[in-house]
Amino acid sequence: MKRARHATIYDIAAEAGVSIATVSRVLRGEPSVAPAKRERVENAIRLHNYRPSSAARKLAGTVTKTVGIVLPRLFNPYYAMLFTGAQEKAREMGYALSLFPWSSLDMESFDPALLLAERCLEGAVVYLEYLPPADKDRILHFLKRLKEFMNVAVIGCDLSEYGFPGIFINNAALALKIVRYLVSLGHERIALIGGSEEDTDPFRRDAGYLEGLREAQLPFTESYRVWGGDTPESGLLGLNGILDGLKPSFWPTAVIALNDLVALGCFSAAAAHGLSLPGDLSVIGCDNLVSAPYLAPPLTSVDLHQRRIGARAVEMVISGESGIEEAEWDIVVRGSCAPCPSRG
Repeated sequence: MKRARHATIYDIAAEAGVSIATVSRVLRGEPSVAPAKRERVENAIRLHNYRPSSAARKLAGTVTKTVGIVLPRLFNPYYAMLFTGAQEKAREMGYALSLFPWSSLDMESFDPALLLAERCLEGAVVYLEYLPPADKDRILHFLKRLKEFMNVAVIGCDLSEYGFPGIFINNAALALKIVRYLVSLGHERIALIGGSEEDTDPFRRDAGYLEGLREAQLPFTESYRVWGGDTPESGLLGLNGILDGLKPSFWPTAVIALNDLVALGCFSAAAAHGLSLPGDLSVIGCDNLVSAPYLAPPLTSVDLHQRRIGARAVEMVISGESGIEEAEWDIVVRGSCAPCPSRG
């Protein structure tokens, strides 16, 4: 059973037809509020039996020198690198950094924006790979409400059309460059493993993958595109599915893995099918994790400079910047990619 929903400062503002800042001034007893507005706010408070939270009482005048960062799956070292860069920049600018996993923001049971505001944060960095269609309105609502309390910067996808600054990762351009690199090595059967089919972002990896195939006049082979998560298991199951479902003569000669963790699973699947890397199969990952150079063979990967992204996002939040920036990245070539083998 869901808990009874208590009225929030947003409900009071909506009922009274005023801004949240006006409700806050009334709660603090400031004389600057027009009598008519004050009366509407007080009536709404009585109607909803509203009891102001610590966030509502501290919206103005509180200086905590603390910034929050909202990250998804914390098991992935990619996010640890983002957090490290953000924490280093926050400390450099005299701020503390608080971590909030997306899993802790239950949008159905309580107001997540108010949860963060109650920590009296002075800004928040929010990581979003993309906007899932089923949760798009809910997430945008959360971000808009959060922006009422503090500066917000988004890492991952481009939400500038909704008024949110931040740093977006152009995965389409990234995938296009990867395909071009593999084509330059003579590969024509190129698979892509990992990611969510519901991702409709215009800068999604599939857009660049398809453009790269068209550019090289290569057909799109449906069995070479395997959706999945971002874990080693996703890579293992994904490549196993491709290899088990095709005759060896149709096996891909190169695999683009969503990230380095997926690439790890691809290494295992290739070994289980007797394929040598990179003699029989080239594999390229993304994120350039610390383990990439130490695999056998060392993994070719895309360095997204996560620490730099995390640091820049914190800087944008603290400085109150309003622009959108595109993240820089580089392909780090190592031993897991090689010229295409002459396979029939």
